[in-house]
Amino acid sequence: MSSEILRLLADTTIATSIALTLIGLLRKPLQLGVGARVAYWLWLLVPAVLLAVLLPTPRALVLTAAAILPGKVSSAFALVASHHAVSSRALLTRLAVTIWSVGACVMLLSLLLRQRSFARNLGVLTPDADGLCRACVSAPMLLGVWRPKVLVPFDFEAHYSPEQRQLIIAHECAHAARHDVAANTLASVALCLHWFNPLMYRALAWLRMDQELACDALVLLTRGDARRHYADALLTTQLASEAAWRLSAGCHWQSIHPLKERVAMLKRPLPTPVRRRAGLAFIAALTGVVTYATWAGQPGPASGPRVLVDLKVRVTNPQAHTLNDYATEYLVASGESLTDKNDGTPLLKAEHFAFGCTPYLADPSGKATDWGEQKARGVPIPGPGQILLECAVQHDGGIVQRPTVLTNDGSPAAIEISETGGPNVYRIEVTATSSAKKAAAAAKRAAALKQAGKLP
Repeated sequence: MSSEILRLLADTTIATSIALTLIGLLRKPLQLGVGARVAYWLWLLVPAVLLAVLLPTPRALVLTAAAILPGKVSSAFALVASHHAVSSRALLTRLAVTIWSVGACVMLLSLLLRQRSFARNLGVLTPDADGLCRACVSAPMLLGVWRPKVLVPFDFEAHYSPEQRQLIIAHECAHAARHDVAANTLASVALCLHWFNPLMYRALAWLRMDQELACDALVLLTRGDARRHYADALLTTQLASEAAWRLSAGCHWQSIHPLKERVAMLKRPLPTPVRRRAGLAFIAALTGVVTYATWAGQPGPASGPRVLVDLKVRVTNPQAHTLNDYATEYLVASGESLTDKNDGTPLLKAEHFAFGCTPYLADPSGKATDWGEQKARGVPIPGPGQILLECAVQHDGGIVQRPTVLTNDGSPAAIEISETGGPNVYRIEVTATSSAKKAAAAAKRAAALKQAGKLP
């Protein structure tokens, strides 16, 4: 479990870092070329690549079949003991996951406490006739994820002219319409999860910058004649002393980036509809290409040498005088555990039982596998022409045994185990081969069965 968490963290960190690097390189040129409103869509890259990482890669399952057959009870019993040992690599993995968990919890707790302290200092927020909430703040802002409220200082009318007040309220309403507070909340949670990535801290500042510029552009789209009043309102607010860092999930009217940048964007003419459409098409194409490349670049089941596993299991119960046969055939990479991603059980599941075997080929030339865990349990390492099979037997969700067998490539092997404290006896017959010809034949059989409607 720890190794899976660490692998997922590594994958999401690499994917988000690539996406954020692209955003950092393209956001300025796009803002100048197609406008801040269109350039803001570039941030869709981040959730898109995260979704690509979380999407499962295609399984290499070739054939699956299960049968229940009546028969006589077998009287042969054999117990295969398994010894569990934690390797140094596993300890380091758990330590890394523990450090990450503590850091994420500390970051999240700090965020919640800071947000709670800020909200409590505001007191009870009651909208006035204009829908504004008066609060002890020195700059207008938007607060609230589900029901956003526009907060203004008590002396709002004394600091801003009627024209400036209209522009400020329109700006904050633009934040609400675009759900920027929710975006900031999700970004803050992502920062807590990836607190170790320095690029995330910079990206959070970029995101808020781009939100302000996008809302500025949206207001000027309908009030293009009010650029001078807009710039005056920005200057007035910049002179206030509200500390932007105190609010993690919110949208400030006050500039949290250089005022010069916002004023400079006000001077630029709005892009034409053709340029905006071209910019959206470019961002959509870039997002699609990067997302697909991220998904396709993940190491899937077919990476490395593949092994065709033919697994048959007979379960007998001498007390109830029952016998059940199960069978499955699948194609996996060397060292891949083919399990159900929903609950982590082995692939072959029937009634109260679950079975599966993970094949390991000998190390290819020039590459070395970490056999530390196997060696710690006294498991022999496969040599040329051999395949190590680590199997698992489950009954009602509990592990019965984890038998291991070393066999020649293409040769059948059999294991018989009894259930400790239970009546069942399990006979596992498994044949594993790395033959590409046999794998292709199995794929043809699977395709024929699927076409005939006998496979899902």
